[in-house]
Amino acid sequence: GNTQYITCMNPTAGSFIVNPRLQRHFWTCAVPFPDQSSLLVIYQTFMKGHFERLPFKASIVETISGVIKAALSLHANVVSSFRK
Repeated sequence: GNTQYITCMNPTAGSFIVNPRLQRHFWTCAVPFPDQSSLLVIYQTFMKGHFERLPFKASIVETISGVIKAALSLHANVVSSFRK
């Protein structure tokens, strides 16, 4: 049968060398992390869909944007604090 693999590499830890005999079987694609505005749209879309599908009050649904912005801000602060 056919076998498919999907892999990823951590850009900040571990070995950065892949044996060419193994790598020739892969299509290599580098995808950067989305910027803050893209993440906001992505997360808002998922959260709004989830909260509107379930019986949440409108006042709760209205807080989604602020909660996501706070989470993204916290993530940015953690990344900048712990980045090498």
